[in-house]
Amino acid sequence: MFGRLVAREEQRGLFLVAFLRICMLAFILLLFSKPDSPTGELYSLLEVLGWFIPGVLVQVFVAMYGGKWRWLLYVLAVVDAVLIVYVSVVPDPLHPLTDHPAWLYSFVIRDRGVVFSMIMMALVIMTFSPRLILWFGFWLFIAWSTGIVWLMTRPGVIISQHFGDDWTPTQQEIITTYNSPEFIDISALAEQVVIVVVFTLACAVMVSRLRVLINQFAAAERAHGNLARYFPAALADQLADRDEPLRIGARRECVILFADIIGFSSYAEKRDPQDVMRLLNQFHHIMTTQIGAYGGIVEKYIGDAVMASFAAFDDLDCPASNALSAAQSMVAHVRDWQNSDLADSTTPLQIGIGLNFGPAVVGDIGEGEAVTPAVIGASVNLAARLERATRTLGTDIIISDGFAQKLRTEAASDQPAMLHSFTKQNVIRVKGFSQPIPVHFQS
Repeated sequence: MFGRLVAREEQRGLFLVAFLRICMLAFILLLFSKPDSPTGELYSLLEVLGWFIPGVLVQVFVAMYGGKWRWLLYVLAVVDAVLIVYVSVVPDPLHPLTDHPAWLYSFVIRDRGVVFSMIMMALVIMTFSPRLILWFGFWLFIAWSTGIVWLMTRPGVIISQHFGDDWTPTQQEIITTYNSPEFIDISALAEQVVIVVVFTLACAVMVSRLRVLINQFAAAERAHGNLARYFPAALADQLADRDEPLRIGARRECVILFADIIGFSSYAEKRDPQDVMRLLNQFHHIMTTQIGAYGGIVEKYIGDAVMASFAAFDDLDCPASNALSAAQSMVAHVRDWQNSDLADSTTPLQIGIGLNFGPAVVGDIGEGEAVTPAVIGASVNLAARLERATRTLGTDIIISDGFAQKLRTEAASDQPAMLHSFTKQNVIRVKGFSQPIPVHFQS
């Protein structure tokens, strides 16, 4: 994934740089090419800079075909570095061997300096390739070093005396020297070149770090996407943000929901396994959507059953109200789905839902690579037993007395409406519990 992202950005960068190369020529035309310039006529500089135009075709070609042709970019970088320095130090680029007055060399350096080089470096940075940036910076340094040596050998040019000479001028002599038309401050020019080199290194490091960040971001997104395939989005977000697993479980008050298809075994017995699998996928999609819509998290699928929690892994203001709303919505959506999509339903599908509120332990179960978040405890077992009891009590939803009490405390103004349909109460015995369990269910 990271490789595709980088390749795509490098391709876009090449197209962008190809366009900006043309813009660069227009910029240089407006900024540096003056009709009355003592360095020559207007077309002199542009004719040499026109050699940069083929670079546009090279970059577009590499962007389109890439792969084995990327070496052309490194050849182009060398040519660019040499040409950009060439037009920065030579007064008449079309006639490099012609001798010029010493003051003209000084004028060219003062007028152009390293500006062309900085512009070209900005274009190279947009290729998003640290290697290409360093490669261009290296050859730019070589070209400028050669250019500085060439300027120092021009006849009549006065250079700065900062390189170990015994010259000890007076203040007036320094002022006179620096104001001389033939004077070239080589040390200042060298400092500018060093700044360009440092800028090159900084940009290469910056682009390299940016690529690392993109790689880390892509890896995180890929990991999050893999988690979301096996866990609900809310739980996947929490797992992705967690540096370490919970390991030691935390005790939390939460709502547990169990839902199951009543009579699924006899229903599946008469149908093709692929049709059964298709039906289960549709059923779990409905369950997961409605549970997630009310802030719940699907813990696991157990065949045709589903277990979910509310406020086990995150904080909800009204977990009981949300869970009951989700349960009622699940029943309604399954009924609508059955009426509209299920063909040959000789035995109508019904679901049973058990809801319980109580303490549970939330943590990771397993060792090594086989670790999964889980919610365990007696309240979980009770919710599963309540779901099974829907068959004997002939109802869709059964809630425990603890759940009903939590519902009353959450929203005193809304609880009569929420519990309006749960008019029946009973005390039942369930497996694994020594004491009878008071429950509420619909008539």
